[in-house]
This record gives sequence, C-alpha cells and structure tokens, in this order.
Amino acid sequence: MSEQAVSEQAESWWSRRAVLTVSAAALLLYGSTAAPGLTWAHFGADGGDLLAAAVTNGVPHPSGYPLYILLLQGWLGLGCALLPLEPARLGTLLSVLCAGLSAGLTVATAAYLLRDPHCAPHQPAPWARPLWAALAGLAWMAAPLVWSQAIITEVYALHMLLAALIGWAALTGRGRLLALALGLGVAHHVTSVLLWPAVLWWLWPARSARLARIGRIFGAALLIGGVLYLRIPWAAAAAPPVNWGYADTVEGFWWLVSGQAYRGYLFGVPLADLPGRAASWAQVLAAQFTPLGLGVALAGLAAWDRHWPRLRTFGLLWVVPVSLYSITYYTVDSQIYLLPVIWMAALWFANGLAVGVDWLQRRSAALWPGRAARVTPQRMALALAALVAVGLTSVAALRLPELSLRQDRAAQDFLAAAAATLEPNSLVISRSDAQTFALWYGVWGSDALDGVPGLVLINDALYHFDWYRRLLADLYPQVPGIGGPFYDLLRANAALRPVFLAEPLTDLPGARQAAGPFWRLEP
Repeated sequence: MSEQAVSEQAESWWSRRAVLTVSAAALLLYGSTAAPGLTWAHFGADGGDLLAAAVTNGVPHPSGYPLYILLLQGWLGLGCALLPLEPARLGTLLSVLCAGLSAGLTVATAAYLLRDPHCAPHQPAPWARPLWAALAGLAWMAAPLVWSQAIITEVYALHMLLAALIGWAALTGRGRLLALALGLGVAHHVTSVLLWPAVLWWLWPARSARLARIGRIFGAALLIGGVLYLRIPWAAAAAPPVNWGYADTVEGFWWLVSGQAYRGYLFGVPLADLPGRAASWAQVLAAQFTPLGLGVALAGLAAWDRHWPRLRTFGLLWVVPVSLYSITYYTVDSQIYLLPVIWMAALWFANGLAVGVDWLQRRSAALWPGRAARVTPQRMALALAALVAVGLTSVAALRLPELSLRQDRAAQDFLAAAAATLEPNSLVISRSDAQTFALWYGVWGSDALDGVPGLVLINDALYHFDWYRRLLADLYPQVPGIGGPFYDLLRANAALRPVFLAEPLTDLPGARQAAGPFWRLEP
C-alpha cells in the first residue's frame, strides 16, 4: 500500500472517530440539560400542541409538520414500550437525538470539504483535517440557538438535522440521498425550500450532461414531500381533538400548509424597523460562536471567496434567503429560522481554523526562522486546537446556567395547579399559546388532567375561524351554544358549568375571582 493510501486511510479513521466523538458529546450535553417534561422555555410553547397532535393522531398548527408528527408518533410508541417516561420527556429526547446527529453531520461535512485542495491556499495536513472538523462540530453543538432547540419538544431539532443532511448530500454528490433529504425537508418545515437555490446552484454546472438528473432529484423531492403531506387530510377526516384547519377539504388543507394564519407576519416588518432587525440578525450570529469565532468563520468564507468561488456562492445562496426571511418575518422568535445559517457558518469556522494555523506557521517561519524549526507545524496546530477547545468549553460552561432546563417546571407546575383548581365539566377559556397548548397536552396528550373529567377547552383567539367552530361542535356537541357567537356561548353556559379563564381577558364581560393560576368568571 502506498504512503498516500495509508495517509488517506488514517485520515478516514480519524474522521469517523471525530464524527462519533462529537455526536456523543452533543448527546451528553443536550441529554443532561434537557427539559424534564413539558416546557415553555426557549420558545417551546408549541410542544404541547405537537405532543397532543401526535398522541391523538391529529394535525398540529400550520404547516401541519407531517414528517415530524409521524416520527414523533413512532418515537412515543417505542419509548412508551421501553421506558416509563411521560410523552413530553420522550418528545424532548427526540430533539436531543436529532440535534446530536446534526453535530456529527457537521463534522462529516467539514472534514469532506477540508480534503479539497480549493478549501485553503495551503492544504491542511491529513491529520489536521479531522481536528478542525471536530472543532467546527463542537462550535455548532455549543451555539446557544442550536442548544436551546435541542433540549425542548419542538420541530427545529429535526429541521437542523435535515438542513445538515441536505448540505452534506449536496456537497458530497449523493444524488439519491439528496432527493430524499430535500423531500423530507419540505415535508417537515416549508422554509427548507429556501435552501433549494443553493442546491440548484451546486448541481447546475453539470447541466449540459446532467440536466435530467437535476430534474429527477427535485422531482423525487416534490413527490416524497407530496406523499407525506397526504397524512394531513387523512388524519383530519377522523376529527381528532387537535385538528388545525380541519384540513379534510381543499380549502382547509391549503389554509394549513400555506400558513395563511401567519401570512401577515411575512414581510410584515415596517420599513423603520428594518435597520433594527438587521442589527438583531448580526447580533444573533455573533452570539453563536462569539465575535472572535465569527471572525474566524468569516476568514474561512474569505478563503472560499479567493480559492473556491463556486463554494463561496453556494454558501451565500444558502445564507441569504434564510436571513432575509428571518429579518422580514415579523415575530419575536424569527431568529430560530437562522439555524441553517449557523450551520453554514460552522463550515466556514472549520476552514477559518485551517487558514489561521497556516497563516501562523508562515508568519512564525518568517519572523523567527530559528525558533520555527523547533516548533513544528504539528505542535503549533495542536496548540491552537487545544486553545480553541478550551475556549469552546469555557463558553459552553458560561452559557450552561442560562440554557439548561433541568430545573424548569413552569409548564408542569401550571398543569399541576390546573388539576387542583379546575372543576369537572368546567368551560376553560384561553388565548395565548402557552396556556392553550399546555391544557391540550394535559387533556389529550397525557394523564395530567385525568382527574378533572369533562373539561371543555376553548381558545377564543381561534374561535373566529370557521374550521375551529366546526371542530368544537364535533368535540362538544352537548355544550349549548357551541359553534355559535362567542358571547352567546358564554351566556348559555354561565349558569350551567364553572367558567375559568387561563388569562385575565379583561375584554370579556363578568366579574373575576382569582383561583390558582386561573380566574373564575362569575355570571
């Protein structure tokens, strides 16, 4: 076997070990800091809705997330059979697993790119490439936005896993896997289509000979996504208690998957607020790897720009559409959509480390030629790697108290108080996502409110939708006034059953009496 073959074999061995090591580290970090149950932290209020939809074979909030719900259903079924854990804890562990795998894919992608001679002006040594890739994976793992979504029941851990899979499959030329990843991505989170321009650019240079192949990849992706979306009308037709859009009709299906309820947020940022939103975008990116780490990442992008323009353009096409969407989507949590941007920045970070150590070696050789002979490139690279590893560990330790949810019990305490406060057959009115979805989880997703039978749950923010009134009429046919005007519903039930408000809701008529975390509405 030639010396080059031995070197490549050794590098492959170290790359695999780097992938496994970083994945294990991510699983350990996320598993030890994950929420113990239902949580509202880190923009995680939707967890109750997702869990209740999975348990009841229902349809969650737009866009319906067919892939995630199918995976969550299978995961809950397997987990309940093997582990005596509540659904919320199992849902969090699914996020932990997805996020841990995304860290491993980040290492694999960075290591692959560093093997290309275009990645830097001077090719990193074979033994160094897995090292820089592993540090990029650790930087991705410890990024606060990534960490925050890895430890709650939410859709974004799977979203970042699929984004990483799309990037890895595209860059490594795995066409069939790329088609599968693109299809799964669009069946999970519709914003994954914002990554399609970058993928198309990467495949396009081969258009003269492989235009049909590009068509097959995207055609298969649309077919896979379309088939998975068929779950929504099939599940909606069974009238489950969680059934957003009641999507058994074309109108309801389009309302759900197109996100019409949230259409006003898209490009809804006033012009006067755009500079502030752009500044927030830059602040979020700087916070992920620290400003110093972001500088290293930008140095890696600059090296791509000089030596690999095609990859530079791929990275920018990956980053710009998602960034514009995040900046112009007028919600407080729109920063979460930047997860694919952070993933690309992790690849830049790996290349920036390779460029940085090469620059240090050349500078030291020019400034101290005698000393440079004693400080070998390997020693210098290992010293820099140790310094970066210590820095990443220190930053993760500083972020731990803020990000860890091991002691978070706000949502669980709310459900416990609800079980102690609410009376059987109560009409419970809520408006915000946190209380609404927690109650849905307590009634339909777990046994938290089994001791309070006959609860009638009404979200008055959804009550103006025809599909929601239709759903309520199916769920509570015995309740007077259900499906009719909201105030008529209140009047018809005020003397028949206790009425509780999950929030003060001062615009509703009647006196209020505090009762635990609720307010009892007096007739």
